[in-house]
Amino acid sequence: MKEIKLNHYVDTIIYSVDMIIKNLKAELKHRIDKLGLGITGEQFVVLDTVSYYENMYPQKLSDILMKDKSNTNRMIKVLVDKGLLTKEVGKNNNRLVYILKVTDKGQKLVDENMPKIKKYITEIFKNISDDEIELLHSMSDKFTKALAKNL
Repeated sequence: MKEIKLNHYVDTIIYSVDMIIKNLKAELKHRIDKLGLGITGEQFVVLDTVSYYENMYPQKLSDILMKDKSNTNRMIKVLVDKGLLTKEVGKNNNRLVYILKVTDKGQKLVDENMPKIKKYITEIFKNISDDEIELLHSMSDKFTKALAKNL
């Protein structure tokens, strides 16, 4: 690997990736909020994530979404109060946890709106080629593996 030349944090790939993530999340949140779903974009992401994974519990959800536990629990409470999620007592590694399940009402909300959100994501990436997206996935895997080796 060649020597990294940088003078400041804003010159690093860390900064570049962070800016991409922040901007993408903000744009997607804004577009989801405009749909008028009765929940926020972040809450929709929680609902969609729980619908995707089996045996989802709050700590696992926090880890996947890279959110702190208290923020995740607040969003879960809102979604439970709105009848979009349920919490059932279950076990994870012989410990009692709440297993999150999407209700029929919640699944309908996800199913009806995912095509719109997919369209938004497609619009966001319209100027990025399939090869560039594949390269980004490949680089992400390499960074993840490199970081895992160094921890």
